[in-house]
Amino acid sequence: MTFISIEFLLFFAVIVFAYYSIPHRWRWVLLLAASYSFYASLSGYFVFLLLTSTAFSYVTGILIEKQETKKQKKKVMLVGIGVLLFFLGWFKYFNFVNDSLRAISAYLNVDYTIPYQEIILPIAISFYTFQAVSYLVDIYRGKLKAEMHYGYFSIYFAFFPQLVAGPIERAKKLLPQFKAEQTLKYENLSYGMKRIAWGFFKKTLIADRLAPIVASVYDNPDATGSQIVLATILFSVQLYADFSALSDIAIGCARMLGIKLTENFKQPHFATSIGDFWNRWHITFSTWLRDYIFVPLCKGKKKRSEIYVAIIITFLISGIWHGAAWSFVLWGLIHGFYRVFGDHTKQARGKMASFTYLDRNPTFHKWVKIAITFLLVCFSRVFFRSDSVTAAFTNAQLFLTPSSWRPSGIIEAFEIFSLLDLAIFAFFFVVMQLFHHVERKNTSTWNWLSQRPVFARYAVYVLIVVSVLVFGATGQGFVYGGF
Repeated sequence: MTFISIEFLLFFAVIVFAYYSIPHRWRWVLLLAASYSFYASLSGYFVFLLLTSTAFSYVTGILIEKQETKKQKKKVMLVGIGVLLFFLGWFKYFNFVNDSLRAISAYLNVDYTIPYQEIILPIAISFYTFQAVSYLVDIYRGKLKAEMHYGYFSIYFAFFPQLVAGPIERAKKLLPQFKAEQTLKYENLSYGMKRIAWGFFKKTLIADRLAPIVASVYDNPDATGSQIVLATILFSVQLYADFSALSDIAIGCARMLGIKLTENFKQPHFATSIGDFWNRWHITFSTWLRDYIFVPLCKGKKKRSEIYVAIIITFLISGIWHGAAWSFVLWGLIHGFYRVFGDHTKQARGKMASFTYLDRNPTFHKWVKIAITFLLVCFSRVFFRSDSVTAAFTNAQLFLTPSSWRPSGIIEAFEIFSLLDLAIFAFFFVVMQLFHHVERKNTSTWNWLSQRPVFARYAVYVLIVVSVLVFGATGQGFVYGGF
């Protein structure tokens, strides 16, 4: 049962009806049962692992709080984080490390006898492990009291709208909302349904329509440079539509239950720098890395070179978190290099903008920065999308070859679309950009729409729903659902 299915919509409708029909004191039982049922439908084999991780984190949180000294608290916290990371490492990274050691041994002519293991990756383990780590660290830092109600804590760990792929929430924000009595409000139901519909729109009309077209290029060993350029740009659009759709549906479902989740995206492809990009893309993950990796690494560090090392390590962890493959490691390192290079050249770039008079036209200057940032992000995604490091370097070379960017070659590359697919994609891509344009001008497109005449407002709602029903493509899993 995935988000994009009739089964999920029926399941969720029953949960919403039951949620507001039963007394508040029993709602945690309903949410817990719904969360485990949902997870069992996706990854039934690993419900026991989810239960174990939940119970372990619950007990560890209480133990941290009961320690008398900071040193003792730190020891318990580190043991707790170590066990959680062991679970994550075993299921997600064992074969990655094992294969890497085998390759190094073969290169050094050393015998290596540990065989490949058939290990299935439990769905959502990267997300709920990070939530658990932040919970333990916050208790250690004194920012949070250990939760004593096992039921509410279990919901925080497994809340089904955001379990699969976030947003990665902090216990301090989520737990009080579960405990508060939520009343049935029209505005919550209305807003939630609109966010869910918009998520379906982006997923079925943009992401899933682009997925096979991008794959036809990246799976083709004879793809031309212009096709790689076009497919990489399209992959950036696909990835944004796919992941932000997942967040839209999660936020919409939670809102219908009276729970407010954190926004995870703020139009990242309109970022004016790589730093700005990470303030707009997968925001809850970026802030998690900042608070639990980067800030501790920078503690006591004053030299710029030490800060740069902390940046590189943070983005290295970001890459490893995304996937157990060297191509993801390289993707993370590329972004680390971008951030360091951007900071180191900030003054020089300012002088260059002044020398070329770019800074005299702020609007044009801003769009130049947006274009450069987008292309840098696209280049890094060659490594994100490629199936192997060898393929990534081949594709990266094609992406950087000047002849790949010839306008005639790019136009020719559009033959990867059928005429019908191109027309459908172009239309709905323009609709999505209009939505974003209104959002940039008004902070919330939904608020803007609510002030339009009833006819215009409902025409937009009908367009979204009918478009999904008539032109929506399904069958592709969520990219971040595999992390």
